[in-house]
Amino acid sequence: MPLPNFNLPSGSTCSVKVIENGSILGNVATKAAVAPPIPGFDVLPSFPSYSFLIEGPNGRKILFDLGIRPDWRKLAPIVVNRISIQGWDLGADKHIATILEENSQDLNEIEAIILRCAHEAKAKITLLLSHWHWDHMGDPSTFPASTSLVVGPGFKKAFLPGYPEWEDSPILKRDYEGRKIIEIDFAEQPSLKIGRLDAYDYFEDGSFYILNAPGHAIGHICALARTTSAPDTFVLIAADAIHHCGELRPSEYLPIPESIFPHPFNSHTDPYCPGHILDYLQTSRGRKSDEPFLVPLLGCDVAEVVCTVEKVKEADCHENIFVIFSHDDNVKNIIDFFPADINQWRQKNWGQVAKWKFLKDFAKALDVSS
Repeated sequence: MPLPNFNLPSGSTCSVKVIENGSILGNVATKAAVAPPIPGFDVLPSFPSYSFLIEGPNGRKILFDLGIRPDWRKLAPIVVNRISIQGWDLGADKHIATILEENSQDLNEIEAIILRCAHEAKAKITLLLSHWHWDHMGDPSTFPASTSLVVGPGFKKAFLPGYPEWEDSPILKRDYEGRKIIEIDFAEQPSLKIGRLDAYDYFEDGSFYILNAPGHAIGHICALARTTSAPDTFVLIAADAIHHCGELRPSEYLPIPESIFPHPFNSHTDPYCPGHILDYLQTSRGRKSDEPFLVPLLGCDVAEVVCTVEKVKEADCHENIFVIFSHDDNVKNIIDFFPADINQWRQKNWGQVAKWKFLKDFAKALDVSS
């Protein structure tokens, strides 16, 4: 099948760095997130929660998400109470702000307000939260008040004021108090679409787009970063649009390869895995061979989640787009993490190596050893 037209206008490039703060969320039941069931795949792999540091060509910096905060019991009471009864394995080593400072990023310097005077500009860092969920919000109060808080549509109406002013708010008032909150309005750039996703050109230079990705939560957004030009390559930060790569793959645009490399089950003994061994896993569960293994269940509007995933699938099949979601454990031992960037991901073949790695999670269903 011909690949879908995922229109990508020309523009500048930006630096993308993935920050891993030792966060872990484990013992999450698969049936809570995806369906239909896969034998032996009862618990999702323990997964991280990444933060992304984006630097535009003009020196402006954006943090997309803040991951899990190590002192998560200091979150809003309604959130702590919900987490405590879940039985999850949960933790993080450091705040994102701490990691930045340990790598010579003076928060007071890089978070100066942008000064648009002639051709001079001071670098400013902005916190860009993909949505309000606790496992991505970190602790914004660890950043100076000059740091803006950028949120998706509907955030202010749904969640402000924060706790304790509103006792049932999932966010803390101190997280945003004294700082500017910018709620993205996709209607400001009504004709701009990336694929079928409404887009917002954040730096106004084509290097970084915020994408409207409704369904998982109120105000949920993704992002697209241009990592190289001539030829163009991109990283699509899928946030919580998916929670397992089996929600994206295979697809009518990206079928299971005849030979999968590297081997997801026996990489130490066999370099290639024959794709046909996965056919039964699909047919035995009433799935077509060109359908994703899984469908999403998590969201405030699951029908919208499904629609968003369909749009992300149209990007995932393009070899010059690397899809990484917030909890993507498959890239953990493949990509370079902060302070390095991932801009040369295609040259280093990271996208292809990570593409089918998620199949390792289905080893028990196929009765193969990993």
